Amino acid sequence: MTRRTGFFVICLLAPAVIGLTSLTASKAFTNSAAQAVQSDQTLQALLIEVHELRVALQRSNLNTYHAQITIERMKLQQQRVDRLQAQLGEARNRLAGARKTLSDISSSLKGAEMGIAGETTAAGRAERERYIQSLKVELEELTQKEQQEQGYETQLNAQLQLEQAKLNDLNERLDALQRELETQLSTDKPQPSGKRP
Repeated sequence: MTRRTGFFVICLLAPAVIGLTSLTASKAFTNSAAQAVQSDQTLQALLIEVHELRVALQRSNLNTYHAQITIERMKLQQQRVDRLQAQLGEARNRLAGARKTLSDISSSLKGAEMGIAGETTAAGRAERERYIQSLKVELEELTQKEQQEQGYETQLNAQLQLEQAKLNDLNERLDALQRELETQLSTDKPQPSGKRP
């Protein structure tokens, strides 16, 4: 081959080699750019998912905190209700006792008043009248005590109803928190979505 022919062949092959090199470089750049875009999209998707997880965790922690506070308040409220129920039971027992004693004294008074006519001596009659007078005084005192016990029982009953309503309100709050947590858990579950970006 002559020098001229060799030069001519090199001149013809040089643009082909340069074209192939540029085509390969262009494909490599395009692939690299596509990978960078896909990597950026994946990173963005991961960041969004991490943010959603953080928000869900914060919501869950807050709901758990509210639930713990509500449970502690319910315990205290239940203790109040229990204490009032015990006091009310005692008050009702005292009231029932006062009413029984009143009934007994009333019966004794009626018997003493009916027996006064049967007394034949003035001393026996005077003794019976003193006894009747002491029964009347005792009856008056027990009547006042019974009224006080009745008022106290009514007051305790009203207070118990108020405290029971507060306990019911706390129960409803706890139920609402439970429903919210269940709803949150069902919405936070990963949805089956074919591919991840």
